[in-house]
Amino acid sequence: MSTRFTMSLCFLSLETGKIFNKVIMQRLQEKGFEGLSEALIILFPYIDQAKKISSSELSRQVGYSRQAMHKNIKKLEELGYITLTLENQKEKMIAFTPKSEALMQEANGIIEAIENDLSELIGKEELEAYKNNQAKIYARLHSLL
Repeated sequence: MSTRFTMSLCFLSLETGKIFNKVIMQRLQEKGFEGLSEALIILFPYIDQAKKISSSELSRQVGYSRQAMHKNIKKLEELGYITLTLENQKEKMIAFTPKSEALMQEANGIIEAIENDLSELIGKEELEAYKNNQAKIYARLHSLL
């Protein structure tokens, strides 16, 4: 049996996501959004989707340990991307600041530009089919949890 490395669906999805995040992060830094890392950039879509989210829920969704999440939240707060508010006497809630709202707007423009580039590369229909298939794969894998 060969031990040759193969490009599995799992590996390709992981690597595509990592590269996509690196491109977004680099372009955001070029626009003046400083202090970001791959560990931090991953958090923005989750916070954006929830609007306000606890650190424990964010940690659960992202898959970070509580200690790692605490460190990342502290960094985002120091950089001015989030605020923390005590909502229920137990846990602080994370919310965006105007700086992170501007970051998300810029990131969405970057994502749109990348999608347009990919659409030119493989065709609009192929890109839409890819996105639809990725959504189906995600839903199926999520149902296995």
